Formats: sequence, C-alpha cells, structure tokens
Amino acid sequence: MNSSQPVPWPGAGLDGTLALPLVLAALGLAGLAGNLLLLAVLAQELRRGRGSPPLAGLLQLCGADLLLLLLCAPLRLAAACHRAWPLGGPLCRGSDWLLHAALLAKCFALAAVGRARLQQLAGPAPGPPGPRPRLLPLLWLPALGLPLPLLLFSRLEPGPDGPRCLFQPPPGAAGFMRVFDAAYPLLALLLPAAFTGGCYWRALRARGPPGQRPPPPGPATRLLLGLSLLFHAAWLPAWGLWLWGRHGGARPPPAALAGLAQAALFLPGVLGPAVLLAAGPELRAGLRALARRGGPGAAERTQALREAPAAEKELPDLQHFWQHRRDTAAGEESDPVPWEHQGTP
Repeated sequence: MNSSQPVPWPGAGLDGTLALPLVLAALGLAGLAGNLLLLAVLAQELRRGRGSPPLAGLLQLCGADLLLLLLCAPLRLAAACHRAWPLGGPLCRGSDWLLHAALLAKCFALAAVGRARLQQLAGPAPGPPGPRPRLLPLLWLPALGLPLPLLLFSRLEPGPDGPRCLFQPPPGAAGFMRVFDAAYPLLALLLPAAFTGGCYWRALRARGPPGQRPPPPGPATRLLLGLSLLFHAAWLPAWGLWLWGRHGGARPPPAALAGLAQAALFLPGVLGPAVLLAAGPELRAGLRALARRGGPGAAERTQALREAPAAEKELPDLQHFWQHRRDTAAGEESDPVPWEHQGTP
C-alpha cells in the first residue's frame, strides 16, 4: 500500500457494535478508580520522604494511564458507538496522536523504572545514568514529538454513512512516510522494549557494587518486569492494526482484530494498579496507612487528639483532689495512738 493513500481510523470497521463500548466503559471506570487510588498512595509516599526513582517512574506511569482513561478512552467510546466519526475535525486530528503520545510516555516511563531498578540492585553502571525523578516529565517531549505525523495528516473525509476520520498524508510526503512507517515502530516499540528487557535481565542477575554483597532481586523486580511485559503484549494488537492499515490493501481489518486492539490498549491501566497495590510491599504498606488515615473513626480520633490539651488543663485540679485524699487517709492510718483520739464509750 502506498504511504500517501488514506488509512482508516483504528475504530473504523467495528460497525457500531455494542460489545466494544461496554468493554471500554467497564475498563475505563475500573482503571480510573485503580489509578486514582495508586496516585494517592504514591503521593503519600513522596510526602513522607520515601520517594525513589522507581516510585517516581511509577508516578509518571500513573499520569499517562490517567490521560489514556480520561481523554483517549472517551474518544474511543464515542467513536465505537457510531458508524461515522461523531466528534468533529479537531478531535479527529488529535485523537490518535494523543493516544500514541500517552502510550509512548508509558513505554518510556517503564524503561526509566527498569533502569532505576537496575541501579538500585547493581549500583551505578557504565553508560548514561538513569533519569532523575525531577527530569522524568521531560520524557513527554519525545512522546509528543514522535507521533506528530498522526496529528498533521489526519482529517475528516465524507463517507456513505457520514464523515470518516482518515490518516491521509499528501502525495508530496510519500518519501517521508516511507521512512516514518519503518522508523516509528522501531523507535516506539522495539528499542524501548529491548532496553527495558535488558535492564530487568541484568537486574535479576545483578551481583551488586564491588566489595558489597548483592541484594536479592526480590518480588518487586519480577513484578515490574511483569508489568512491562503486560504493557508491550497489550500493545501488539494495535501494532498489528497499524501494519494492516499500511500494508493490507483497501480491505478493512477484521472486526475481531480491531476490537481486540482497542480494548487491549486500556487493559494494563486496569491491571497495573491492582497488581502493584496487591503485590508491591511498599505500596501495600502505603495503602494500609492510607486506609487507616481515612477509615472509620479517623475523624473522631483526630478530634480527640485536638481536644487533648484542653483536658490536660484540668489535670492539676484532679491531682490536687486525689493528693488531698491520699494525705488524709495516710494521716489517719499513721496515727501512733489512735485510741487516745477516740471518745470514751
């Protein structure tokens, strides 16, 4: 297929089926609840001074998931309910670009978390150091820049059922698109996945800094590796749809592939927070602390602590009363000749 020919929007070909909107709505609600809870736990850990590069990377990952669930999933949901594109030209141009930007931000954040975990276990390694937590938001710059052609060359075109959202580069950009179609999967998927996998492979076999006993990798390393594998596996159907649109001719993709590609993109955002909060030791402890702060009776305990100084003001009077009673009783019991002070019968 020529790179300058139109490519349908990934939601095309679903024919307005009802199953996909229900799946997307359920995934969006569950993922939103889980990521908001994870965000609260991560923010609590950072406020307590327990921040680390892996936790900062997870915070970046959580932000990308929230972007996917709050902006991209509703666009996919609205488009899946209609045979035609219902949202207008600006959203047609920006929807696929925003989706890929959020996915790339997740991909780069997972790579940063893998690098930071390797440095925790093996010490500083030769080569460029892992990104500092404050610099992690800069990962959004390449994430927004790499899929920029999706923003520039997407537009609405009339169709038999209404306007369609198409990715249609101009004929003069055919040479650029051939390079982009070959380089984009390499830069967005293959190289970050290879880098992340290499970091975790070395982390699992780390021997520690010279002269020190290596720390065990522990379940946290395997857990983060599993999240990375889940994300890249869930992105594969969308890449299959990408290749179909550029090399599959004029035929629309199978509805099963299109539906799977749409739903799988949001699956890691649902499973990731649940797995992290259930299996991550630090995050599980942070979740328990957050539950204690907001659990039943927390307000009453806080109010009691606030009223404690007022109660302490009454304490000297009570001490004086009980001290007087003890002195009186002690005086009566220590009288050496009590019968002389008793009246005669």
